[in-house]
Amino acid sequence: MQKTFCETCRKDVSYSVKTADMKQSLRGTEYEFVGKRALCDVCGHEVFAAELEDENLRALYDAYREKNEIISQEEILDIPARYGIGKRPLSVLLGWGEMTFTRYCEGYVPTKQYSQVLRRIHDEPDFYLSILDANRAR
Repeated sequence: MQKTFCETCRKDVSYSVKTADMKQSLRGTEYEFVGKRALCDVCGHEVFAAELEDENLRALYDAYREKNEIISQEEILDIPARYGIGKRPLSVLLGWGEMTFTRYCEGYVPTKQYSQVLRRIHDEPDFYLSILDANRAR
């Protein structure tokens, strides 16, 4: 059973999770997405549940990615497995900071420019091969 503190009841309570249409701003633009709300099982008021906040943040980032044509986190995670390369070596190969690709794997949203490079690497093996050839010294 999931529990959290209800500010209305002033005690720890169990809560139910309900799906809800949500709107939130990110980088100055409002995005709509389907999120989750935690409701106190005693009084019905909304309560804070950290794990739902994390899920809602991921849903917001997914809405941002979709609207701005940014590569998805799933596609990013697929790249190292697809080409048999580690996260840090891939960052170095691309001439990025050593931890940049790792951050994207953890959920950070790449810039449009980096997203375009990653999408091409994901979708076009020949493009990846050309990067390998051009940056062999790295």
